[in-house]
Amino acid sequence: MAVRVIALGSPHGGDDALALELGASLGERYGERVELRLAGRPGPGLLDLLETAAPVLLLDVVRSAASPGTVHRVPLAELESRSLAEEQVSSHGFGPGEALELGRVLGRVLPRGTFVGLEGERFELGAEPSPAMRAACVRFAAAASDALEQLEQERASCTNRV
Repeated sequence: MAVRVIALGSPHGGDDALALELGASLGERYGERVELRLAGRPGPGLLDLLETAAPVLLLDVVRSAASPGTVHRVPLAELESRSLAEEQVSSHGFGPGEALELGRVLGRVLPRGTFVGLEGERFELGAEPSPAMRAACVRFAAAASDALEQLEQERASCTNRV
């Protein structure tokens, strides 16, 4: 079973495009080892994308109190409380944390997985990603690859126990 990679963002929203670009890159790099979903801005539709038995790697460019270029890595199970405790984690208004809270209220079961986010700087419609964020993508990609490989290892160890 492949890891489901869900990349959020807007291709025309400055730094917000970077998670989509990273998702596409991971799809090329890992091939059949991933089930890629370039989801744009799904809002509550994220719940449907999270309905899977596969582990999930969720990618997004975020806006919070952290410095631009900061890479966030959070287990999906902790993302809801993380996004509600601080400023909003997503740049989309109704982000992953809010979707997960809605899912909890509706009785949805979360898949096992990891959220990897890059703290963005420029989100204007039509803007190009900033040079600083392009440089930070090296860390974003490394964190995403590490999380993906860890999810694969965890899945393999669970399969070997059965």
